[in-house]
Amino acid sequence: MTFAYPWLLGCPLLFLAIRFALRPRRAAAEFPSATFLSSLPTSIRAKLCEPVLFVLALLCVCALSIAAARPQRVTVIEAPQKARNIMLVVDASNSMSAEDFPTSFGYASRMEGVKRAVSEYVRSRKGDRLGIVVFGETGYLQCPLTTDTGMVEGMVQSLYPRMAGDGTAIGDGLGLALKRLRNVEGDSKAVILMTDGVNTAGRVGPLKAAKIAKDLGIQVNTIGIGTRATPMGGVGMGGLLPVPSHMMADFDEGTLKEIASMTGGAYFNASSLEGFQEIYRKIEKLQETEQDQPAQRLVDELYPTFVLTALVLVMLGVLLKATYFMRVP
Repeated sequence: MTFAYPWLLGCPLLFLAIRFALRPRRAAAEFPSATFLSSLPTSIRAKLCEPVLFVLALLCVCALSIAAARPQRVTVIEAPQKARNIMLVVDASNSMSAEDFPTSFGYASRMEGVKRAVSEYVRSRKGDRLGIVVFGETGYLQCPLTTDTGMVEGMVQSLYPRMAGDGTAIGDGLGLALKRLRNVEGDSKAVILMTDGVNTAGRVGPLKAAKIAKDLGIQVNTIGIGTRATPMGGVGMGGLLPVPSHMMADFDEGTLKEIASMTGGAYFNASSLEGFQEIYRKIEKLQETEQDQPAQRLVDELYPTFVLTALVLVMLGVLLKATYFMRVP
């Protein structure tokens, strides 16, 4: 039970203070000698009159104070949340080794930025089903849809450039994600596509895959990773082969924007670790706005019970004062 105006619960204390401060002196008739009156026995009725009526008055004030404070029983009904089905489509081509994400210790690779941002996002999706598709020369399923966010995060941390080959098959990666989502039950389905390159491989074009997503009603949010035309460095094949330093990395921003527009998603550009993490927070907020419903609060007012109690006490006090405790002049 809660109170809408809890400060009104202090009214009984104010009543007591006023009662004792303004307590009237009883009037007494002059009599030559009152010595003999002290020897007269006091009746039980006389002894009980004042304390009983005072207690009834105090209880009445307490009941009215509680009623005025508006006691309420609040029941919170959480809106049923359907688990979202989200496929993370990650570019693992050679260009993801480009080190152009500034940090306090120098520069981090784009793949490192993906790992940090995606891991933070995965930890926030408790109750949702997440999966990972990796693409390079071709696309393959890294992790099927699951509610085990710990396993998904572990799979994210195992990603490295060129693990799927040297090419960039954006359409194949998106198509594979759509294939995994197509037969999943539920209306809440989405894809988050991350790439830093231009489609150079695969059998399915990116826009053709986007049209399929549109027909299936699956939203695709796209993220272009890194700054445009950035010199690449680092190593490939999990650290086994060097990457020529003169190669350039670029992403097809126009195609990514069109994919997002066709499917009702949004396009973002991530050029720093902080920006990447902020993008995922924006995507999460967008998904909450579209899917989540606020919890309902059912409020039951309880003050009528206390008003009725106060009325009964007043009636009882009036009845006792007019009958059992009636004074005869």
